[in-house]
Amino acid sequence: METPFLSIIMPVYKAEKYLSRSVHSILGQAFSDFELILIDDGSPDRCGELCDAFAAADPRVAVIHFAKNAGVIATRNRALEQARGEYITFVDADDEIDPETYQKVIDQMGDRRPDAVVFGVEERYYNQKQELKSKKVITLPTRYFSDQTQARKYVIELEKSTLYGYLWNKLYRAELIRERSLRIRPYPIASDFFFNCDFFMEISSLFVLDMAPYVYNRRVDEGLTSKFFPNFFEIQEDRVSSVLSQFEGWGLCSPEIERDLANIYVRYVFAGLQRQFDPRAEKTGKGRKKWLRGVFSSELFGRLIPRARSDNFVLRVMIWLLKGRHGALTRLAGRVMYVSRRRLPLLFARWKQNR
Repeated sequence: METPFLSIIMPVYKAEKYLSRSVHSILGQAFSDFELILIDDGSPDRCGELCDAFAAADPRVAVIHFAKNAGVIATRNRALEQARGEYITFVDADDEIDPETYQKVIDQMGDRRPDAVVFGVEERYYNQKQELKSKKVITLPTRYFSDQTQARKYVIELEKSTLYGYLWNKLYRAELIRERSLRIRPYPIASDFFFNCDFFMEISSLFVLDMAPYVYNRRVDEGLTSKFFPNFFEIQEDRVSSVLSQFEGWGLCSPEIERDLANIYVRYVFAGLQRQFDPRAEKTGKGRKKWLRGVFSSELFGRLIPRARSDNFVLRVMIWLLKGRHGALTRLAGRVMYVSRRRLPLLFARWKQNR
């Protein structure tokens, strides 16, 4: 059996109304040297049947069936074991991708075989009636890094743009995944990000493309964003610490890197704070005070917050609140954010992305 250039991994669960459109956006690609691995994660709808029908109609499609729902991490890791391609990428079953995507990527790669290829994304925001309300395109300028140090330095730009944390906007050189037996770690959120941390730790080359062919559909009250995770903030602290540790491990940490991470950390503090007002957090006013005092006294807070600095007005106010440890005003800001997120989720999501 010939080795395809690209393995495309798609977990499938409760995606019946989106699956055909997503799969056809792949099978209709101008570039055809790929395998598509569909993983039916014990889906209770007709997803399993649809996956089998795609496989029967197109030899490039392979299907893995899970008898019971195991979750996106288990399904992706199972597919990583089976993937045969020179490169590996991911697509979610409720998203779609431009039909010229992979051909454009391959054309620009030419004879180069970078460890990772990164492209941009178009985020589409839908309301509860599934009406498209807004779009946002996130890209970075085209850059090719064949020097290991320069490739590693650019990771901070990926993280600042939010493009670092996704799986589906990247092509991964499969040899690196196989050599190091990399798998997606069992985080309830941000597992994509931590896989990228593991993968990028040893990269020597990187290709960034100024194109946004991947359509990330963000729907109100669907997916992980509508769930509540008690340890949300702890995971985001781990996220910031992981990037900090990466740059320290590479010997590339600098005041500028710490400033950029500090600004990201400020956003996570307020994201964590607003969740303290969610009834599912079961926090009283006293409990929220205690939570915030714990944040103020943490080692990461003490190291990064003094470095925070921004020209953005909203972020500048957030930084001022944290630097001054203004507990009451900070909690008030968290409450306002929580109410805004709950009552105007689409507007809040767009504001969050633009700040």
